[in-house]
Amino acid sequence: MTIKNSNFTDTYSEPTLTEIEMMGLLSRYDLAESPSLSGYENFKICPTASNSIDVAAAWLAQHQMKTALIEPTFDNLYLILKRRGVALTSLPEDVLHSGDYDEKLKNVDAVFLVNPNNPTGRIISSDLFREFINWCADNKKVVVLDHSFRFFVPQTFDVYQMVDSGVTFITLEDTGKVWPTQELKASLLVSSADIFHEIDLIYDEIFLCHSNFTLLILTEFLRDAKWRGLYDAVWKNVEKRRNLFRHALADSMMTINEESLSSMLSVEWVRHGSYFANDLDVVEHFKLQQLVLLPGRQFYWNHKGREAKTEFIRFALMKPENEFINAIALLEQELKMLAA
Repeated sequence: MTIKNSNFTDTYSEPTLTEIEMMGLLSRYDLAESPSLSGYENFKICPTASNSIDVAAAWLAQHQMKTALIEPTFDNLYLILKRRGVALTSLPEDVLHSGDYDEKLKNVDAVFLVNPNNPTGRIISSDLFREFINWCADNKKVVVLDHSFRFFVPQTFDVYQMVDSGVTFITLEDTGKVWPTQELKASLLVSSADIFHEIDLIYDEIFLCHSNFTLLILTEFLRDAKWRGLYDAVWKNVEKRRNLFRHALADSMMTINEESLSSMLSVEWVRHGSYFANDLDVVEHFKLQQLVLLPGRQFYWNHKGREAKTEFIRFALMKPENEFINAIALLEQELKMLAA
């Protein structure tokens, strides 16, 4: 590119895609406090987290790996894995957090975790994570980790310590969960060196590259969050909305799930109580009031029919501000009417 005016002529060389990708990667590991990513080259950048999940699912299917998927979790994971033909079994969240996974995972080839988990907001502790990764390395289990919601919580340890653990892994991240920039987003897909060639080939079958323009914009969001701090850039707004939401639930039959009380995610996982027979009744009732909720049963992807889990609903906190304030007022008013 050449820039000219009447006083000077100068030449500016545009950064290559690889340089832009590295800029984004370096900004991300700096914000995420993940020094293990420094200089690490086994990564790709996908347009969305769903694309990254699809690449991981294609690799798992290619190797016919029976995979334990955390439950409950957002059913998009289950749907993509099933579409690719991955054989799945459920890993209940409580089993993972108990550390007692030897029996549950002995017959699987891979484990797919979400940390922090959507919708419960539960976080794997650094000690449990280290113990789990070492167990997977010793038992030749592949680890797939979705940590798309990581920037809603403090970065207390380097998840990419897996690079040096000897475990075969795939991780994915997503900017869209934190910075909703009108569908301009990117998903970082990282793998262990032993499988990166295969991941790279699958990626090239699906994508040519990602938008330089999008990556440059998102890099500035990451740098801004690092400069201001995650509390001011992200957490403060989520915390304010969570307080408003929980105040609206006060003195009603709806309660925050006990294990989600400390959640910092941009969603709330709620027991609907005795007002309604099940989660679908809740959704239909509030739809008549122009308030859209998600039924909780779909997050329990392994529970169908009579076994469906129907006691939960999920609320999203990070809608446009006017919509959110109106929704809170409507929710509070409706809950009072129901209790009358």
